[in-house]
Amino acid sequence: MSTPASLLPEYEAWMERVRATYDAMTYTCHHRLGNRRLAEQVSAQVLAGLLAKPKVFRYFGLPYSGRIARLAEARLAEAREGRLADVGSWPELLRGLTGLPLEHQEVLVLTCVRGEDDGQLASNLGCDAHTASLRRRSTMEYMRGLAACALPPANPSEVDEPSSDG
Repeated sequence: MSTPASLLPEYEAWMERVRATYDAMTYTCHHRLGNRRLAEQVSAQVLAGLLAKPKVFRYFGLPYSGRIARLAEARLAEAREGRLADVGSWPELLRGLTGLPLEHQEVLVLTCVRGEDDGQLASNLGCDAHTASLRRRSTMEYMRGLAACALPPANPSEVDEPSSDG
């Protein structure tokens, strides 16, 4: 799939991981629910839950799959009971991620993929630690806002407290 030239290479690679995660979740949820539309809705909400706390993307294996499982099992139960909220969609999330401003792409990769702290972030961004911290917080807030489009209202288990960094 071709992407706009405005995506940083490392961000584009991260986007491939996000797409693969969505595809795998949709496949698995479709198998468990027997309903493609519900599977896509569950998968979009699970992915939104990951995006609301994007530092999970620095992990692989159990920390990553464990978070997916926790989010997915709750949504699968809601879907089976007919209580799954009909909010957001994968295309909407994908548009938001594809349109992420370059300054947020850079910070997301450095903090949520590479796992850099504010000192390392400052060094890579060529700024002081305070400015790096502000930029990191701004990116985390942007990601929470992007995720909110596909999360049911008032779902504190997926959205950090305002003072948290995700």
